[in-house]
Amino acid sequence: MTLIFVSHLVMTESIQYSISDLSHYTGIKAHTIRTWEKRFNLFCPKRSCTNIRTYDDQELRKLINIQSLIQAGWKISKIVELDDEQLELKVKEFMLAYDQESYPDFLINSLVVHMLGFDELKFSQVLHQVLDQYGVKRTILKVIYPFLKRVGLLWQVNDISPAQEHFASAIIRRKLLMSIDQIDLDFISHATCILCLPPDEFHELPLLLAHYILLENKIKTIYLGSSVPADVAAQAAIKCNASYLFTVFMSNSPMEKLKDYLININEKAPNLQIQFSGCPEICKKPIVNDKISYLSNIEEFELMANSISK
Repeated sequence: MTLIFVSHLVMTESIQYSISDLSHYTGIKAHTIRTWEKRFNLFCPKRSCTNIRTYDDQELRKLINIQSLIQAGWKISKIVELDDEQLELKVKEFMLAYDQESYPDFLINSLVVHMLGFDELKFSQVLHQVLDQYGVKRTILKVIYPFLKRVGLLWQVNDISPAQEHFASAIIRRKLLMSIDQIDLDFISHATCILCLPPDEFHELPLLLAHYILLENKIKTIYLGSSVPADVAAQAAIKCNASYLFTVFMSNSPMEKLKDYLININEKAPNLQIQFSGCPEICKKPIVNDKISYLSNIEEFELMANSISK
């Protein structure tokens, strides 16, 4: 099996990144990056006319590799002694001698790099590699879900995500749809769950993740997709005699508008248990209602799915 390393970033045109971009894609705090920059002369960022630091592809790739070795237990003081070639070599060596718990971090880093380079072939190869090794469900939980959180695609704050994130989203969406189509629809649970996104919500990946997990738990789903009005969702629930509905909020819609959406469904289908999730900034004021509950992470959703299937 061929391993895809983070040193494979190939780009036709250099993209400039801010220090917040570096923090966004690596998970390393901007303050830490600045400290390393001063203490170890780690980067030589360009500065704009307003004195704002900008970084290039190579510097982002280097920081991702540094993060990989730190996750492998290296100290930053030892890492900075390596030149760029040695740094990439050490990352490769560690990946060849990986253990099951630390390896996903390297795969996530690799996905980030290939996403930034718009390299569909290598991005797809990494996904194939991890799917072969872990299976679909573990891949979702250990690699895809943390990757989406890393790049801000899962519970995002902005209405429009960067082009690279859309690129990654499209590939993952195809893989998930293929995996969903292969599930044996032999339902055990008598419960039915409606899956939908509110009006003007079009980012389906979290909903597809939920769809797969429910089907894996042998729970019947009615997948309505994106931008579904409250009355349509409620009508589907009543017609299918559904017991549950799950939705996700990721846009910048006011919380009051989102509350109205949930309450509208609740009023039209009062027996329905409604679970919602989304960007913490949007959902930071969960609705107090015994029929409407907030799920803050994938683990809580899994617990819900497990309880339904019993």
